[in-house]
Amino acid sequence: MTYNPVIITVCTSCRAAGVEREKAAGRDLLAAIQAIAAAETHIIVRPTQCLSVCKRICTVSLSGEGKYTFLFGDLDPAMDAQAVVTMARACVTAEHGFVPWKERPEVLRKSIIARIPPPDWSPEDGSSPA
Repeated sequence: MTYNPVIITVCTSCRAAGVEREKAAGRDLLAAIQAIAAAETHIIVRPTQCLSVCKRICTVSLSGEGKYTFLFGDLDPAMDAQAVVTMARACVTAEHGFVPWKERPEVLRKSIIARIPPPDWSPEDGSSPA
């Protein structure tokens, strides 16, 4: 079976007030996720300058062609990188990339900001695939 990759996009601008951009916690989160996902064949990790969720420091999105996009914030670079990669693995094989709330790593249940359906998923009642 062929799976579309999941892209983990990490905000590298995320930082507390008064912290210089070079020392942004988002950069630490990016490095931690990259280290864990280095051997993954269906996960792409990339930085971005800003995800515009500045009040929820350490923000990531998970997205992919034909997949739901998930946005998570308030992550801890030292503790939550593994949960992000675990979620990305689940999105790779899930129908439309949709991982039900109960199947997500616990920290990501609490830090969800948004889930956006893929453009090609539009049932009449707006329901999720699972």
